[in-house]
Amino acid sequence: MANAAPNGPTVRRPAATARSRTLPDAAGAAAARQAASVTSRALALLGTFDTEHSVQSLSAMARRAGLPVATAHRLAGELVAWGGLEKLHGEYRVGQRIWRLGLLAPAQQNIAEVAAPFMQDVLFVTHNVVNLFILDGQEVLLVERMSGTGAGQPFRRVGARLPLHASAAGKIMLAYGAKDLFSSAVQRLEPHTPRTITSPVVLAAEIERVRASGYATTEEEAGPDNYGLAVPVFLPNKQVVAALGIVTRGRPAPVGTVVPVLNIAARGIARRLGVEHLPQ
Repeated sequence: MANAAPNGPTVRRPAATARSRTLPDAAGAAAARQAASVTSRALALLGTFDTEHSVQSLSAMARRAGLPVATAHRLAGELVAWGGLEKLHGEYRVGQRIWRLGLLAPAQQNIAEVAAPFMQDVLFVTHNVVNLFILDGQEVLLVERMSGTGAGQPFRRVGARLPLHASAAGKIMLAYGAKDLFSSAVQRLEPHTPRTITSPVVLAAEIERVRASGYATTEEEAGPDNYGLAVPVFLPNKQVVAALGIVTRGRPAPVGTVVPVLNIAARGIARRLGVEHLPQ
């Protein structure tokens, strides 16, 4: 729109061009992409840690994350400064800040707190290591573990993940979880021991047995001298929310005496979880 200058000719302001309007937007988008790239690389670096790689060298972290060593070195330094990683004698481990954040996760905080006293009861009666697993993608995640001095050495630490087809807790999830979980699991039947089930037909038959009996077992399928037994924990709506089990060495646990104990504890956990899930 033309504006008349006092006592002078008409002055026209130039209209904003498409290029001038998009330059700030393009710069903002580029900055967002760069920030996302940095974030994804830092997360990839943290993602290299698991129960079998709890302490790593910089080169190992870079290799497992698929990053150049120089990039990994810079990001690791920033994570150490933030408290996400700790460096000791030239090697890295997960820092206390990540651990404190992990304690705030609902899976760790709610289910583990509810289940703890019932797991103590199972430990007292069976004298076996007691585990509580939840589904985490295509694996089961160990969120709580009880082990007394007479229960033997635990096989896994809290935070460990196990494959669905090679663990008793995983078989529980395959039997009572979403229908598409089984079809996804049979695409990745990696052998972990010579006794791991790697046949879709055999696994299907095993899952049918779990549904019929109400419990799942493993015999050296996830590791040598590792025998598992687990039962489901259901919410009031019949959704499986966890698997409660024990693990033994040397020989399988006696199903006839242990399964009733696990079922009593699982029902106790389910009742408490049902109360927790009621609207306030």
